[in-house]
Amino acid sequence: MKYDVFISYRREGGYDTAKHLNDLLVRDGYKVSFDIDTLRSGDFDTQLLSRIEECKDFILIVDKHTFDRTLDKNFDPNKDWLRCELAHALKHNKNIIPVFLSGVTSFPEGLPADIVNVTKKNGPEYNRYYFNDFYATLKKRFLHKHTNNYKYIIIAIFVLLLLLLLPFVTNKKTTSTDVAANIIESLVDIKFYCKEPGESDGFFAKELFAKVDGYEYKIDLPSDICIDIIEQKDFDLDGIDDVLVENVQACGGNAVGNSYFFVTYQGDGFFNVSNEFGNSVWEQPTIEDWKGLPSVLIVESNTGLNREEGYVAKERYILKQGKAVRVETAKKQEISVLKEVRNSAFHNEDDPDKTITMEYDLNNDGINEIFHVKYWDRWDAVLFSLVLNGKTYDCHIGGDRVGISSMTTNGYHDIILGEDNIFKWNGVNYTNGEDQLEIL
Repeated sequence: MKYDVFISYRREGGYDTAKHLNDLLVRDGYKVSFDIDTLRSGDFDTQLLSRIEECKDFILIVDKHTFDRTLDKNFDPNKDWLRCELAHALKHNKNIIPVFLSGVTSFPEGLPADIVNVTKKNGPEYNRYYFNDFYATLKKRFLHKHTNNYKYIIIAIFVLLLLLLLPFVTNKKTTSTDVAANIIESLVDIKFYCKEPGESDGFFAKELFAKVDGYEYKIDLPSDICIDIIEQKDFDLDGIDDVLVENVQACGGNAVGNSYFFVTYQGDGFFNVSNEFGNSVWEQPTIEDWKGLPSVLIVESNTGLNREEGYVAKERYILKQGKAVRVETAKKQEISVLKEVRNSAFHNEDDPDKTITMEYDLNNDGINEIFHVKYWDRWDAVLFSLVLNGKTYDCHIGGDRVGISSMTTNGYHDIILGEDNIFKWNGVNYTNGEDQLEIL
């Protein structure tokens, strides 16, 4: 078997990109030498050298650690397989195409003499968010032209037969748009999924996959991301399912809300990752119809995110031309209060244990009740305890303010926590229907 392309990479750091390129090139008819672990035992195998000699193109995946072994004077160069591959490709004047991954813009200085000439080679600009453009440029400008088009001829014949047979199997008047849509729908069977996280990954998956007509693809996402699939659905009504993905911020461990993005299939093994939306979302989004289009409704809050004035807003997004587009937004209004203590009162304080006292006659008996308000730095929130009727009631729920409403329940003024969390007196305690204050 004669090869067209040889892909050289370090397994740690370069495997995912190399595998993705291999899958796409093989799909497009190229014969690719990619997974050669079976040849990497003992001496540097002559079969490996033969593969490089057969290939016209030599793709080199370069990440920030690719040449660590090469530059290590104590490492045996004969066991540096990537260096041996590259040196042999240079020796035989192969078309070497470097692909610099994120964070790498050039080759390191001090490369040994047998591979230093690789610094004169150029390749397409790589960007994982615009992988389609990168791959198209790689094929058009850097790889030798490939003439094996049998697969596309077969597909063209198949489509032509469908068009010829369609009038005989239906009496319905069919437009060319209907035919194209039917063909696309019949040819694309797509399923998005995540694999079970490893023991070191925690509770959330870190990789997103799609199986399209039996072929498995790994979606190119940042390596440090944690994700969860919310729903697979044809969000842009183009006849092909998309997927809504949750970006679990800090992998669920840093007291911040999450964000979301869409992934769409563009055909020919290419996927598009949309812009993220929702900077700090705590509630599960709602998928619902909006003006005939599927939409995603989120409730966004900056609780615990910063020390700006708190807000809670409802936002609606749709998927349009591969982008998440906001079509509606509505900010919640705070309930007015008679008196309050806000988190901003603590922002310029050096003492993290400072307590602010607020007094108010909650039950109109002529005696002021006392609120002791403290600051919860991690969430930029206030907590309070209340001295009432000789007892102390403690609130463990945080909010950006605590205030006293003009409204009363059972003769006691309501307590407002945050924008609209209302605690009402039930005759024994203050409760919001789900939680109540702890009696100390």
